[in-house]
Amino acid sequence: MIAALVMKETRAQLRDGRLWVLGIALVLLFAAMLALAQQRRETAERERRDVETASRAQWDHQGDKHPHRGAHFGLYAFKPSAPLAAVEPGIDAQTGQAIWLEPHKRNMAMFAAAADAAPSIGLGDLTPAFVLSALVPLLIAVFGHGAVTRERESGTLRMLQAVGLRTRPMILGKWLGLCAAVSLVLLPALLLGAWLVADGRDAIKAFEALALGASLGAALLVSCAVWAALTVIVSAHCRSSRAALLTLTGLWVVAVFLVPRLGAAAVERLAPLPTGQAFWSAIGRDIEHGLPGDGDAKQRLKAFEADLLVQHGVTRLEDLPLGANAARRLFRDGYAARVHALHFDALWAAQLRQQTLLRALTAISPYAPMRAIGGALAGTDLAHRRHFEEAAERYRQTFTSRMDEWDRDATRGLTSFESRYAGDAQWRAIPAWTYEPPGWRFTFGAALPDLGLLALWLAAAVAGLLLSARRLVP
Repeated sequence: MIAALVMKETRAQLRDGRLWVLGIALVLLFAAMLALAQQRRETAERERRDVETASRAQWDHQGDKHPHRGAHFGLYAFKPSAPLAAVEPGIDAQTGQAIWLEPHKRNMAMFAAAADAAPSIGLGDLTPAFVLSALVPLLIAVFGHGAVTRERESGTLRMLQAVGLRTRPMILGKWLGLCAAVSLVLLPALLLGAWLVADGRDAIKAFEALALGASLGAALLVSCAVWAALTVIVSAHCRSSRAALLTLTGLWVVAVFLVPRLGAAAVERLAPLPTGQAFWSAIGRDIEHGLPGDGDAKQRLKAFEADLLVQHGVTRLEDLPLGANAARRLFRDGYAARVHALHFDALWAAQLRQQTLLRALTAISPYAPMRAIGGALAGTDLAHRRHFEEAAERYRQTFTSRMDEWDRDATRGLTSFESRYAGDAQWRAIPAWTYEPPGWRFTFGAALPDLGLLALWLAAAVAGLLLSARRLVP
């Protein structure tokens, strides 16, 4: 019986010309935005590769200079853009695309794409993901608000109950029929999106992009099923189609616009992050005065020099069989890296608390977990950002340490800082920066909390449908 009702409802929805007109318009809007976003992404990736090549060429041809000064010439670490970033840019547009790597200090990402955007871009967050996750629910509300109210207004609901049609199969049939009709309308958009994100890539990357894209598409269909269930529930409880449409429109505005923004404002108040000045001041203070039990910078350096003299059996730094200044720098930078790691870990923990709190505060909206899932699968969420920045920090420590280690091993005693004894061969010996994004296990692990929340929404929506069927009044 349910299958027959689903077929009947699907045909009824598809026969409505307005569904095709608005649905095709929505698909075309998504296709145009995705094509534009993909073009911008490919341009940005091409520019990133060009800048990386130019920056590395400058590094390789510094000429003769002190190796530590060569290290201060620095390198950039750029975050490559994943294929799905064109669909859901996530936080990458605000957090920067590159990190400047230099000795002594760990930097934050800079060159945010949002800083280069036109002023009008800041007036709205219109992305391909927004079209599917926010505008499709509105389309569902427009065409599904009369699923039950039309039957009630025409009197057919009373007639159906009089001939013995049970309300549960009817409600479920209307829900599944609405889901099927919307899925058929969205299918071209999903196929086009898969083609755009995978086109022009090698087989392995294309498969990974398609797998993540398919996962995102499946999550979108589940989200649409949730919105369709809410639409049928509201239609079952309203006395008229107009009232159902007004109620659904209000719910859509609250879920898509009010809840995320009020949640973000509440998070900023309840779990604020430290200011930039306070963050960097704390790092400088701990480096200068030391962590608990470590002593200040002078005490630590004095103890290190004493151990160095004992280790090599000499009484003066000038008699050391290695470069004393380079050894000092390695010691100081090692301690600075430890302090930076502690403070950055605390900052990541604070951001994770914000993310968890935001997830809890916006759990009343099915829109919020869908956007979070998109960011995780696209590699543009907080977890992927941290993975990139920590990889960049490991590379920074590696190449700066290698420069000082070369200096330490190539000199004896106290060598003047102005001595020129490193050339291009030394700069080229440093491996180029390469970043390998985390695998699918990491990606799905990052998306798991929001996938679970979306699954809970689906279970709650189905339960609401069954409860509405029991209480349905003609």
